[in-house]
Amino acid sequence: MEKELIMNAFHDVYWGVPISIYFWLMGVSAGAHVISGFGWVFGLKKYKQVGLIATLWAILALLIVPLILIHDLGKPMRFFYLLLPFYWHNSAPMSWGTVLIMLYPCMMSIYAYFMYKNNERMAFIFGIGSILSAASTHWYTGVVIQLNPGRDLNHTAIASLLFLVGAFISGTGFLIVTFWIMNIFLNPLKKIRDSFQEGFIKRFIKACSIGEKVEDSLIVEMGQVMAIGIVVELILTLNEYLQMIYGTMEEQSNLYDVLLGAFRVPFLAYVFFAMLIPLFILYLSPIKRRPFGVAIAAGLVCIGIFGMRLWWVLGGLFQQSFY
Repeated sequence: MEKELIMNAFHDVYWGVPISIYFWLMGVSAGAHVISGFGWVFGLKKYKQVGLIATLWAILALLIVPLILIHDLGKPMRFFYLLLPFYWHNSAPMSWGTVLIMLYPCMMSIYAYFMYKNNERMAFIFGIGSILSAASTHWYTGVVIQLNPGRDLNHTAIASLLFLVGAFISGTGFLIVTFWIMNIFLNPLKKIRDSFQEGFIKRFIKACSIGEKVEDSLIVEMGQVMAIGIVVELILTLNEYLQMIYGTMEEQSNLYDVLLGAFRVPFLAYVFFAMLIPLFILYLSPIKRRPFGVAIAAGLVCIGIFGMRLWWVLGGLFQQSFY
């Protein structure tokens, strides 16, 4: 439906860069946690070595999220309104999102405990629950913006899919870079591990495989898994791009004035860093089978997906803020 502009009013952008960081951290957490489940839930034994440390990174990333959200409210004490029964709204995505954000770290913590205790049966049970909560939590982050028809850029049915796939590839990429760096500093990490006397700390460090080499073949395989996700992300993005080119005046404005206009830097960073360049490295370059090359591709994916979170949040508010 075509719109007639009858007046201009400038509004404050009430969701800024901190919300983009929140979406990115949530995605890294969910993606890293899924990789953890490869070994303890899906039975791929080679991934068991990195299962606990992947989940700990996922928990750490998630613990930063509430601090960003509460600070962004302006009046932090209002966060607790979402926890009170008489403020509950069954039809409000944020009400359910609050529950999911609280449930997700609890499930991951229990799952991590049973991995530490090497209890395969209980780790499998709580691993399924925590992966489902991870997927649901990040699905919610896409839905919470998708359901606002006033944001033409965000009002698309594939929003949650873009968020889920982007979460998987950025979380996988983050772990690849982490494991590559750990291998570089393998000897110092071994010395730190061995400096502790026998006890809980040393057992915990060993359970996290700190000071143990992550096999190059595993890093390369994770890169190939990430590449599959990148292809899916590229298909979804291309589909949305075509929709805008042949769409309504508002959709074309979102493409030319927002994505290729005011937000062309984060958008092009997303296209090239998160998809095109990593795919070239992982499929066509001579370093596609080397951990160094895979780590470069993984780092670019993390940067590119953060660019996507920027244009998704800020770009979605751009037109209603200035026009």
